[in-house]
Amino acid sequence: MAKRGRGRPPNTVPPPPVNHPQPATNLVVETENHELQKHEETIEEFEATTKSPETLIEEPKEVTDRKLWVDVLNNNRNPSNGVTMEFVAPKLINGEVEVEIEAEDIASELQFWENAMILYVLGGSLSMTMLKNYMVKMWNFVTLPDMLYHDDGYFLLHFKNREDRETVMMRGPYTIRHMPIILKEWTPDFNLSKDLERTMPIWVKLPQLPLCLWGLKSLNKIGSAIGNPLMTDECTTQKLRVSYARILVEVDITQKLVEEITISDRTGGKIKQIVEYEWKPEFCEKCQKAGHQCGKKKVVKKWIPRNKQADEDSQLHRIDIDAMRNGKQVNMEQRRYLVSNITE
Repeated sequence: MAKRGRGRPPNTVPPPPVNHPQPATNLVVETENHELQKHEETIEEFEATTKSPETLIEEPKEVTDRKLWVDVLNNNRNPSNGVTMEFVAPKLINGEVEVEIEAEDIASELQFWENAMILYVLGGSLSMTMLKNYMVKMWNFVTLPDMLYHDDGYFLLHFKNREDRETVMMRGPYTIRHMPIILKEWTPDFNLSKDLERTMPIWVKLPQLPLCLWGLKSLNKIGSAIGNPLMTDECTTQKLRVSYARILVEVDITQKLVEEITISDRTGGKIKQIVEYEWKPEFCEKCQKAGHQCGKKKVVKKWIPRNKQADEDSQLHRIDIDAMRNGKQVNMEQRRYLVSNITE
């Protein structure tokens, strides 16, 4: 009789887990924490939905270069970036409120803008990117100024120092895309329509000016007969060039420009001094604006088809010349073949 082996072990079912009740104090603490967390999240969601767009401002990233204009605008109304103001009682004169500004009130602003310069493009408009690229290429001999655009149509350039501004002025005149660039020193009472659309600084040459008249006092008098003298160039000041004196004069372009000046000396003699302008701006009498002429006819380009026979004759002549130089003789069929290959 065979031995019976061990049978399959009986299936055992594990007992169900016993959930021991937690103390009541722990349940209360966890419930309170959960409710508090939900309450805080609800407050944060409510504040996020009720905040105005002005208060939802991201802090700008720190950059080593100048801030982007969009970053400046986004964070413009942040109170921490502004200055706290205070009330100053205005004066009441003849029933009208009048604000009196004293010299000490604007002293710091005048010092801040003392190296600024106005840039105006005559006859056109430029983007800030285009003008910046121009300055990088053409004004690489100075530290480039900060550039700001005014809605009146001009740029305000803030130089680091007066020397850079004067150097840029002396290296002029400048043109961009065949349009003249007007540069003018900033003044507190600057007005575009008064200062740039009627008066403009222009470099003037005084050819064959006697050397005894190259002094600053003499040049001031001569320049005042042309307009408002502003400065001389380095070659005139240091007398490095004697063919002509060169001065920057602010002239009224609504009036006829001075072409000749009569100069009398201490002996009673008189000389006629010719005045040459490095460029003459156009001024429209009709609309009273500079940079164009309303009555001037515009140049209209006309397409004219090329003369095929003239082109073939020119090519035949060139083939004959090349053959003569190389000592070869080209027959008529070869000439026609070469011309057909060239013109195709």
